[in-house]
Amino acid sequence: MSVPPTAPPRLDEATLGTRPPLHDGGDCNEVVGLAALPTAIPLVRSFVRAKLSAWGVETDHGWECQQVLSEFVTNAFDVTGESLAGESLDLDGLAMILVQLRISAKHLIVEVRDFGDGRPEIPATGVNDEGGRGLRLATMLAGKWGWYPVTAPSRGKVVWASWALDRKAAS
Repeated sequence: MSVPPTAPPRLDEATLGTRPPLHDGGDCNEVVGLAALPTAIPLVRSFVRAKLSAWGVETDHGWECQQVLSEFVTNAFDVTGESLAGESLDLDGLAMILVQLRISAKHLIVEVRDFGDGRPEIPATGVNDEGGRGLRLATMLAGKWGWYPVTAPSRGKVVWASWALDRKAAS
């Protein structure tokens, strides 16, 4: 007996091509650039844990943020990264992934920029498929998520997620 592939959830058209919540008064903001290598994924988890802890909001959506950001960085690596399978690594052509973590007055926001041309899509997945669930996970864990293309000074896209914050916990 075979199980039919899972149909992707329907994405809200308002989320596609939209930007994250505007800066509304928060003062916590960190950006890190990571080489598009497999090591970027555990590094970004450590980055998020450390920053959210330092900012005193590790319990406010911290686990969800780590999971969603890991998925976004994995997707960015998949479209722009190097596998390290060979003997040498071409550092001149190595792609970068930029990660921004910020807290505004009302939101925790993560943004991942890669230099790939494709748009994020939730694929249909079968029970035995090993991949294709990252954006589905983001849909379930993030308050909101979306993406927008970047055209200047270079190509790419930014995929973002946000969560509403209880400001008493972040003060």
